[in-house]
Amino acid sequence: MRKLLFIITIVSLALQAEAQTIQKGNKFFNGRTLYTVREVRMGTIVYMTGENSAGDYLELTLEKVPDKAGAYTLQPSAQADDSPFPGAGFDNPVLYVRQQGMNFLAVSGTFGDIVEILTLTPDNLENCLSQQEFAESQSLYDLADGMLLNSALLEACPDLELDDLSRNKLNKKTPSVIERYNLQLVNGIIAFRKAMEAFNNPDGLGSDGRGQDEIELENNVKARITQIFKDVARRNAGGEGNPTPEDIVNMYTTTLWRNLVDRVMAKDEASDDIGFFDHDYWTFSQDPSPDLKITKIEVEELDDVHATAFIRFINWPGDKPQTMWVALELEDGELRINNFRDYDDAFDDGYFDYVNEMREYLGD
Repeated sequence: MRKLLFIITIVSLALQAEAQTIQKGNKFFNGRTLYTVREVRMGTIVYMTGENSAGDYLELTLEKVPDKAGAYTLQPSAQADDSPFPGAGFDNPVLYVRQQGMNFLAVSGTFGDIVEILTLTPDNLENCLSQQEFAESQSLYDLADGMLLNSALLEACPDLELDDLSRNKLNKKTPSVIERYNLQLVNGIIAFRKAMEAFNNPDGLGSDGRGQDEIELENNVKARITQIFKDVARRNAGGEGNPTPEDIVNMYTTTLWRNLVDRVMAKDEASDDIGFFDHDYWTFSQDPSPDLKITKIEVEELDDVHATAFIRFINWPGDKPQTMWVALELEDGELRINNFRDYDDAFDDGYFDYVNEMREYLGD
């Protein structure tokens, strides 16, 4: 079985900083921007400039808290009127953490916990962005206890996945340093999202005017899709206790879909050609992975009995993300998948619609 072994070592393990304070020339990366310390004024004011892939000019200023090792506060910069980190305001605490060979900045949020982690690194921007891109192609659930996360990695993470990380993956009695700070970051992002939702929607309506019932309905669709593809990943893993291919089809697809697939497969079996299904339609792949990972779900349309959604997913760690569209219908009291579309640049019209293509293949 093909599996990409992914090991990330905290780069600061290789850095043997002697001082307990931030030093001129130190570089910190937060997943988007590489900040370099340009000067430390009077031993207390740390001034940094940042560079990112967009070529923006950025500044970051910290002030050391007297007589408190590793403690700083976030301060305004000459060219920056606003805080560079969503959820963190000026005067918020910033802790320079140096534990077990790991060096990083943990920025506290206004609503509790931390909202930003910046890791000390010897690399340039190109290498940092390359490492970030590779991390974004991995399973976040697998990374959470092995490397320091950052807000850029969590940005596209659905609320349900953040909750899962907080309640299960990172919720341990004796967490490691990595797990402890990752949990604080996840909880800080959750708190910031909830605060922003309340601020932008004081009447309890969504940003598009939807009521709580509609918002809950969308969340239920996302939860259903998440559950389906978790079970598909378990199917891919095989073994006792995991769903079989037949289980997945029977539990999660409609009668219409199953009937079409059965007819297509019967035609395939009667033909000497490759046939319609030369791949797994759940993953658009001939090599479905037990590490299948949903990275984003965007509900397009929904009502009480129908829903459509775009799903961003990664089949194998390290693979390029793919986009799937699914249509769901209520059948036997549960939402079941009624159609798939594969979005790929190879298709002239932008997607491959499975139901339409099967019907054309059958001559319907």
